Amino acid sequence: MLRWAVAMAEVRRGRRAAVTTIGPLVERSRAALNGIPDIAWRDPYLVGFMLTLITIVARIENPDLQDHDLSLVQSQAWGAITGMDADLLGEEALTLSKLHPREFQHGSYSAMMVATRLCGPAVASIGYEPWQVTETLLEPDASAADDSHISRSLSPATGNWADAFDTYIAGLPLAKLP
Repeated sequence: MLRWAVAMAEVRRGRRAAVTTIGPLVERSRAALNGIPDIAWRDPYLVGFMLTLITIVARIENPDLQDHDLSLVQSQAWGAITGMDADLLGEEALTLSKLHPREFQHGSYSAMMVATRLCGPAVASIGYEPWQVTETLLEPDASAADDSHISRSLSPATGNWADAFDTYIAGLPLAKLP
């Protein structure tokens, strides 16, 4: 019983850190973009981006957070930040994590760069090294032609939230106004 209580306290601490760090940025973007369509949250780039950013912020707050508890942090923070049903995230995240589509990897890389800017050197201290995924992103890929909606002006290397989040959402076909 005590172990469960400690684990739940760690989950709450990680979730709170993610929601208080990422939530205001998403709300600012939501206002700047006149809303974020619900369907956007299922986009592989945004799933990779949000899950990675939530994970990094939670791990910085609580480096001892167990992997099975991290999934609770991810789903609870996801629901609180996006306003979406967190149950939908689990299957989507599992599928994308196994398939590693290019957009998902790009979202994860962008999140690492944003986290580095938000959290500083603490990102390296938890073992997230953005340069580990750059080779995959830079390899020529047959699916690269399918990534045409990824804005050419998107620069994850800057670690700028607006570049990594707002610019991407604004470039989605579903975000275009009729």
